[in-house]
Amino acid sequence: MDKSPSRGRFLVSVLCAFCVLIVMYWPTISNAQERRNPDTGLFELTSPRMTLITDIPLDDELRSWPIVLEQSLEQWQKYYGVTPDTMANFQAKVYLIGDQQRFEAAKLMGGVPGFEDGYQYADRLYLREQPSVYYRRHLFIHEANHWIMLRLYGGAGSAWFMEGMADMQATHVMRDGKILLNTIPASPLQVPFWGRLKLLDQSLKSERAPSLGEIIAFPDMQQDRMDRYAWSWAACVFFSNHPKYGPILLQEYRKGLDYSGALSKRFKSRLEPVWDQVQTDWCGFVSDLDFGYDMERSIVVSENTLERQASASGATFQLSTSHGWQSTGLEIQADQTVSVQCDGSYVLQREVPGVAAERRAEPQGITADYFRGKPLGCVLAAIVPRSGSGTTKRWEEVKIGKGLTFEPGSQGVLFLKVNEPSSGLHDNQGSISVVISVTNRD
Repeated sequence: MDKSPSRGRFLVSVLCAFCVLIVMYWPTISNAQERRNPDTGLFELTSPRMTLITDIPLDDELRSWPIVLEQSLEQWQKYYGVTPDTMANFQAKVYLIGDQQRFEAAKLMGGVPGFEDGYQYADRLYLREQPSVYYRRHLFIHEANHWIMLRLYGGAGSAWFMEGMADMQATHVMRDGKILLNTIPASPLQVPFWGRLKLLDQSLKSERAPSLGEIIAFPDMQQDRMDRYAWSWAACVFFSNHPKYGPILLQEYRKGLDYSGALSKRFKSRLEPVWDQVQTDWCGFVSDLDFGYDMERSIVVSENTLERQASASGATFQLSTSHGWQSTGLEIQADQTVSVQCDGSYVLQREVPGVAAERRAEPQGITADYFRGKPLGCVLAAIVPRSGSGTTKRWEEVKIGKGLTFEPGSQGVLFLKVNEPSSGLHDNQGSISVVISVTNRD
């Protein structure tokens, strides 16, 4: 028997976690009724909102699902802008399947086609057992969102929106006894077997990422299924959180939904006059999307976002260190030479007494610490085509540091930022003085 201290601490941690679950979900455990159906041998958990039927023995996690659903509905009520009365009579049957033959023998699969992970059929939600507790709960909320969209809007929309919205809403964390939906995970440890960001990274590195136009025109999710789920999730996160495009998407899906491509056609038509700009903002979003992505500080708006003043040497800017890519508004030609000079001192990490010391940086960055192969906090530039590339790819970064003169070789708008993960922008303080001069080459 292993009597090591680490094993002892592990057992104590497990026991504490179990006690927390009991406290968190005690109202649900005490209010829901459970039994084992004598005719089918399946376990049943019944609450006012849902009935869970499964061949998997009930544990405290499954007993928590009624309250998970109630908390999800509260958040969806606010997100979709409906009153509590709208959802008052919604009730679902949830089938969690380990061995499908047992459900077929009980005649509980009527009208349901073959499916891989989950399927929503009117008020019935079918789920297959998953390799992690997190991902099983994710799948439950995903299918529940399909159900809610059907009840609120008559359908769930075009393929990318139906699956992307459900996946966006289902990506969650548990905090202080409450489930929080529609989150960007801070680390892969929070979301075992979720894998969306890994799939996106692989797709981008192999140069097989679909364009934004292709994503919103997906006819279904059959081909390259998990890649399409991942890209649909990313597109919904991008559009829903963008200050310009989010309100347009909201207006269109609140008009009502079916399961055709009608939503995509209406939405694309609304965006057509600015589609080049949409594609530019999309690639900027994809460039920085990662665990802990800060949507408020990193969503790209491809307009002149920096304070600019004309000077004898060119243009002078104040670059914020607490935001991601920022447009200078300067159009650079392929045959020009660009000189960028930077000056300033700024905080990359605020002091947390007893936990972390303040970390300051200058435009050359902290050479003892690197992010994506470049010094943390150094100034970066990107030349971004104004017309949009029509493809999905990460922006090519140029290390500026304290200063650099370079020949871009392509035409586009000059963007700047400090080199730091999106998750680290929230505690930055200060700005960088930037002087840019552009000259024509002979």
